[in-house]
Amino acid sequence: MDKQLLRDSLGLVDLPDAGLTDRCYEILFDRYPTIRAMFGRETRVQAHELHTALLSVVDHVDDAEWLRTTLHALGRQHARFGVTRPMYCAFAECMIAAMSEIGGDAWTPVMTSAWDSALAAVATIMLDGYPDQSATAPRARRRSAGAA
Repeated sequence: MDKQLLRDSLGLVDLPDAGLTDRCYEILFDRYPTIRAMFGRETRVQAHELHTALLSVVDHVDDAEWLRTTLHALGRQHARFGVTRPMYCAFAECMIAAMSEIGGDAWTPVMTSAWDSALAAVATIMLDGYPDQSATAPRARRRSAGAA
């Protein structure tokens, strides 16, 4: 990942008071209304936390250990909330849409590609942090086999 490109492009669209992440959530809830139920009425705190997380990931993009440790923990937290793999894809789509909208003519396809790759990498690392479901799989198979 190109840390400088991510930093520069984020600087282009980083609005005051978590405006970028607020806009991302607006787009997310408009395009995927069923996701709205996972959030409380007010998303300002979540938008601020997401803003902080974006800045931190960009700052640590070249620190694999920090990314793994931090994003695995964040993934475990998201697993408890019921966040699924498709929701990560929806989120990335909406974040890039918000960035493109805010960046206007200055936002480039290269920036879109860089953020698409970065958000996919973040999602992969977070999903790798999800609790291992394999321990319950053998019991489920045995029950299914026994019921057949």
